[in-house]
Amino acid sequence: NLYYTRNSYEVTYEYEGTIPASASAVPGKVSYKYGAEVTVAGAATAPGYTFSGWDRTGTFAMPAEDVVIKGSFTANTDTVYQVEHYKQNLEDDGFTLAETERGLKGTTDTTATAVPKGYDGFTYDPGVEGTIISGIITGDGKLVLKLFYTRNSYKVTYKYNGSVPVDASTLPGEETYKYGAAVSVATDATAVGHTFSGWDKEDFTMPAENVEITGSFTKNEYGYTVNYYKDSITLENTLGSDSAKGIFGNDIPYEDGKYLP
Repeated sequence: NLYYTRNSYEVTYEYEGTIPASASAVPGKVSYKYGAEVTVAGAATAPGYTFSGWDRTGTFAMPAEDVVIKGSFTANTDTVYQVEHYKQNLEDDGFTLAETERGLKGTTDTTATAVPKGYDGFTYDPGVEGTIISGIITGDGKLVLKLFYTRNSYKVTYKYNGSVPVDASTLPGEETYKYGAAVSVATDATAVGHTFSGWDKEDFTMPAENVEITGSFTKNEYGYTVNYYKDSITLENTLGSDSAKGIFGNDIPYEDGKYLP
């Protein structure tokens, strides 16, 4: 009699192509006797990737040779990430989250770059500590990019329109305010013999632009009396008088010799 022992062969698994760092461990090598039923391992996984499946599926009878079962990964093109936008506070130099862009998508393990937004009164500042303008899209969808926007400052100036009296009060000096700050308008200007129109703005919130505040003067009208005297030295013997109204600073008209016989 002749006796033959049944040979054993090995089943191994291996990944092809690029292997994600987060890929599940390759199933260990297993030895099977010839003809034994072999059940293929479950599908491999890697967050943000799609597994091709093993190139053998289900079960098979162990052949008279070693078997290598292979599979590969493809990076998903719809892996999510988000971008947070922070605006500088009005009261201090800190920043507060103003907007979050969620559900942005890209290919796993590639670089995503955030696009700065345009906000009135703010300027994107890449130099702010904590800025993350770009990063690698992780398969778990947890990449967060962060952009910071400093608050702009604008000028408030005052100007007189029209004719300016020589003794008009000095214009308020130029001042700088952060966007969104409360601005108190200066008190009304003054000038002898004139009425000020008032400034053309009341207290306001600083907009995203320089502001010029204007006002003007109008000469006042006053009543006056012209007295005519016979004796110009002693101002006695009044001949008559005229009353009228005139504009401040204008010459007062009179008639030389009026009321004389």
